[in-house]
Amino acid sequence: MDPQRPSLTAEGAAALRVWHTLLDDPPHVFDDSIIRSMLSGPTRLMLHAPPSMLRRAIRARETVQPELAALRGQVVLRSRFAEDALDAALAGGCEQVVVLAAGLDTTAQRRPELARAIMEVDHPATQAWKRERLPADLSAAVRFVAVDFERDTLDTRLTEAGLRSDAPMFVNWLGCTYYLEPAAVTATFEALGRIAARGSEIVLDHWLPEPGLNWRPRLLLAGVRFAVALQQEPLRCLMTAEDLAERAAKGGWQVAEKLDAKAQRERWLAGRSDTLALPDFAHLTRLVRA
Repeated sequence: MDPQRPSLTAEGAAALRVWHTLLDDPPHVFDDSIIRSMLSGPTRLMLHAPPSMLRRAIRARETVQPELAALRGQVVLRSRFAEDALDAALAGGCEQVVVLAAGLDTTAQRRPELARAIMEVDHPATQAWKRERLPADLSAAVRFVAVDFERDTLDTRLTEAGLRSDAPMFVNWLGCTYYLEPAAVTATFEALGRIAARGSEIVLDHWLPEPGLNWRPRLLLAGVRFAVALQQEPLRCLMTAEDLAERAAKGGWQVAEKLDAKAQRERWLAGRSDTLALPDFAHLTRLVRA
């Protein structure tokens, strides 16, 4: 992984969010086309609406092999889950938004009225790369908090950046847990719990371990494991829902909502006419600080 730019997996996920708007039918589950300006030149060159004949061919292949569309579905469904939860938290009066492992998250770009409420937490080199590509007013408004999840004390860094422990916060933690050591996942829950006011929330995604999966999602997960290892971002923490709940409880967090793949398909994919899919190993969870 090149420390001077966002990870390849983060850029790949961003590209899939754009590809969703180019290939799949409206209404789109989540529209993140604004991310284009943040992507590298080669990636942007690949993101064009396919001709109708090619689009039909892609869909025909995805009908037979839904795994080809599953990772696209995974990144857009988790983003929609977080966006819906954020809207509910804001409606409830939450005024602090923390984006952990922010990478190419576009909350501030899509919703500039929230920029001053947002803290983006990530590696300092990644943040520098991103800030160069943000409009100057957004770059100045968002608070960027440099943290190494494996080494730094997250609660200290957030407190130093101005996070208030007497007011609820909304934490977006997507696309990250499976790349951390299990101990770092637990430590993050504990750190957030030390500074979280009652009513704070965390939304995150996690992936199930291979045992218990059918052969098709297991094969897809093996392919993902191989691909991200080549990018020097290996999978390290695959958790069952029970394992996640136990780790979260150590920080004082309780499960308020959990969606397995079946529940996600029923909520966002039912009745769609395209081939958008979701892998069985992708789960979503919303935690609350009681």
